[in-house]
Amino acid sequence: MLTTMWKKRADRSVVILLLLFSGLLFIPQSARTETLDELKATIQQMKANMELLQQKVAAMEKAQQEQEKSATQASDNGSSLILPKDTKVKIYGYAKLDAIYTDTDGGGKYAYSPKAVPLDSQQDGLPDNSFFMHARQTRLGIATSTSTDYGMFKTKIEGDLFGAGGTETYSNSYGLRLRRAYGELGHLLVGQEWSTFIDLASYAETVDFGGPAGSLFIRQPLIRWTQPMGFGSLQFALENPESTFTSKDSSAPTGSDGEYIPDIIVRANVDTGFGHFSLAAMGRQLIIDDGLYDDDTFGGAASFTAVIPTFNKDKFRFQFNYGNALGRYMEAEFADAFINPVTRKIETNVQFGGLVAYQHFWTDSLRSTLIYSYAERDNDLKYVADTVDKSYQSVHANLFWSPVKRINFGLEYIWAMREVENGEDGDINRLQFGFQYLF
Repeated sequence: MLTTMWKKRADRSVVILLLLFSGLLFIPQSARTETLDELKATIQQMKANMELLQQKVAAMEKAQQEQEKSATQASDNGSSLILPKDTKVKIYGYAKLDAIYTDTDGGGKYAYSPKAVPLDSQQDGLPDNSFFMHARQTRLGIATSTSTDYGMFKTKIEGDLFGAGGTETYSNSYGLRLRRAYGELGHLLVGQEWSTFIDLASYAETVDFGGPAGSLFIRQPLIRWTQPMGFGSLQFALENPESTFTSKDSSAPTGSDGEYIPDIIVRANVDTGFGHFSLAAMGRQLIIDDGLYDDDTFGGAASFTAVIPTFNKDKFRFQFNYGNALGRYMEAEFADAFINPVTRKIETNVQFGGLVAYQHFWTDSLRSTLIYSYAERDNDLKYVADTVDKSYQSVHANLFWSPVKRINFGLEYIWAMREVENGEDGDINRLQFGFQYLF
């Protein structure tokens, strides 16, 4: 800024000297005379030249001020990014293409969904093969960080293209979907984020976006406090409540919006030289109130996870989830509870699921992950039909190659099975390619 200022002043001085010199050239030769009248005339001519010089300098300054004003207005109109003091902005995300082949038409079109695996009795009415390509996992996010007297203030807004809309016969365009949107000041986070019940470190790498059958998977509005501790951290959260139900009674509601107590979650994260461990506990209110059905009860769930380094960069991951109100928090998407068709009351049921995974690095740019996952619900046939889902299993085996930083090419085999309460089952075999470009 100072260099520019002195440069401008130097330019003005040069102009003044040139104009002054040019004015002197117009003084007639007779100015050299020693007579008083001629000397007075010379002085008058010099004054006139100085006035002309001042007018030209004033015009130049006005023109420069107009130019600076125009530049400022252009900046305010969006031609440049204007940030608050001490704020940093990061734009991140990736473009991804998935190519999916399944030996039967089922199991989830865009990503593996446990409840979408067709039973053997249903497969006769389905095409034997299904091939599909999409770019819906493509993601875009904006993150900011600002230093304050209360610690670092952070914000994040992130979305992908798994929203509604789009057609394969026209443009393959899809709606933007909100994934994360929150503000974080010091230890306090408020907004939509991954549930505190989830330990993201225990997630195993997959090409598939859906994830293993028994894994936890949910993002929702929440208020969370994270307290650093000597062993790691403690987290306390109030999160959005939502109840889902199933029943023999087809007229019974499948959900409710009448909750008045948020889901309460506590998590302890422990980091040691041996590995990372986490234990979470959750308490929930399940409620139904539509005039005909009116009841509420409380349930809970717990989750234990571990990430243990083995050889070189290899890691072993473990996740186990158990409770009588696990429901919508798990990828299996079991209903949270049953509704008794006789008493019209809520009946909770035990559910559990988890995974074991091992990631091996063949080289720095070549890695594989093998995952087995299982999820089960304890159905009471007094409340539900014998055709409801009882258990899910899935296996993911993949190979990732990163030829350069921020580029991932993945190939994954998926086997998945669904079993219903009467013993009938079905499975699928899927091959998925993923091409991901991060920025």
